Amino acid sequence: MTVSGSRRRPLVLRLSLTAAIAATVAGSSVAFASPAVSAPMPVRTAAAPAFTAGLCEGTEYTPSEQMLDISGIRLDHYNDGNIVPMYGTTDRGTSAAVDAPVCGVRDVDGIAKSEWMYCTDFDLDPCAGVDENGLPVDKHNDEMGATVPSSGNPDLSADDLAVISWLLQNPAKLDGAVSGNGSEDARSARQTLVWCVSDYDNPLMADFKSLCDRNIGDDERARIVEIMNVTQTLDLVRKTPATGTLKAGETAVFTLNTNMYRKPINVQSSAGTELTVCGDNAKATLSANQLTVDGRGDAPTAVDLCLTTADSGDYSVTASVIPDSVENLHWNTAGAQCQIFASFDTVRPALMNASASVGYAASPTTTPATTTPATTTPATTTPATPVVPIVPIVPIVPIVPIVPIVPIVPIVPVVPVVPGAPVPSQPVATPAAPAPSAPKQATGPRPVAIDGGAAEQNSGRNVAVAVTGLGLVGMAAAGAVALRRKRS
Repeated sequence: MTVSGSRRRPLVLRLSLTAAIAATVAGSSVAFASPAVSAPMPVRTAAAPAFTAGLCEGTEYTPSEQMLDISGIRLDHYNDGNIVPMYGTTDRGTSAAVDAPVCGVRDVDGIAKSEWMYCTDFDLDPCAGVDENGLPVDKHNDEMGATVPSSGNPDLSADDLAVISWLLQNPAKLDGAVSGNGSEDARSARQTLVWCVSDYDNPLMADFKSLCDRNIGDDERARIVEIMNVTQTLDLVRKTPATGTLKAGETAVFTLNTNMYRKPINVQSSAGTELTVCGDNAKATLSANQLTVDGRGDAPTAVDLCLTTADSGDYSVTASVIPDSVENLHWNTAGAQCQIFASFDTVRPALMNASASVGYAASPTTTPATTTPATTTPATTTPATPVVPIVPIVPIVPIVPIVPIVPIVPIVPVVPVVPGAPVPSQPVATPAAPAPSAPKQATGPRPVAIDGGAAEQNSGRNVAVAVTGLGLVGMAAAGAVALRRKRS
């Protein structure tokens, strides 16, 4: 980039910035996003009282109280909606001479936001120091006015703005070091990459052109411009199963489709479950909750994410990212002899979100079904079942077969022979006669034979039979009574 002579500072004042590049080639961090065209001036409802500003992310030393004290003229600048520069990325400079990038604070919707501001003019004064009284000054300790919002850097092309915007929103490599805001080395790497874009043609950058060509040459810049010009997409759907639920212990597969390449995408699952990249996803890496997909162009790449849990319930997977945009940078400057800074707008960008969910049913192996029968078995009234066999004791009913003795009752027909005797009970005493060999003569009329003739009386034997029959009848009768009792 070529800067007009009216804005240049003497070479001796520009060399201090060159030292920042020399200390730049190491570091690692995570990138964050930022807005490019200046944000509208905030509408304030009430002026803020004096306060001590918070530190910018990854500050590795303790700035002086004067640097963080927002009061007096600096408070006026803050209440006017301007950013107030506070301190540089390192403590190597004096209060008046600070190393880029610079930490500044501004009001965003009533909240003081501290943000790193990256220089886009390699050889101009940061104009970000404070004197012993806390007043804003340049390197000559000349008092400075407010650092006001800017529409951008007029010396940068549309492609330059797109690449710088991407660099402030994403991690990039500088000879193996990862650029970002999280440490001094990471910020130095990011600042150097920004200068490689904004000041590549600056004669003072001649010694660093080879560094720029290795890390952000023509092809890489073209790739970034391509990314910034596509319609960015983020989509998350269930793949396996597409519908229905899973059993605990099975694996659910979700597919993320995106064309936001080399940009960390935050992916998370609910209830503490872990996600893994699965399937043929050589272009995707997942570190903690940060998913990065490699590629270029407008066409999205599909990445499969797997989730497994041993517990039943509903689980969700979400993906979120701030889309890259030149509108994500906030620009500001303190005057023509000062740097034009670009910083990430920590509030303005809106997240892109995508989500999907899956349900897990309890696994049969973990169901207490195997133990339930054990506890239920006693409830099957097994004790009662043994009692039932006692009922078969009622099969004393088999005594009923004794009733078949009743067939002996037919002997009772012998009794008809008895009717011939006037008193059937008298012969009962006959067996008591002492001389059975001399039967006693029968008394009473002689029985008549069936054929009308006289019949021989032999009642003793018949009576015995009759008595025996009656005895059996009595026994049968007694049995019948017993049976009735059993049945009652």
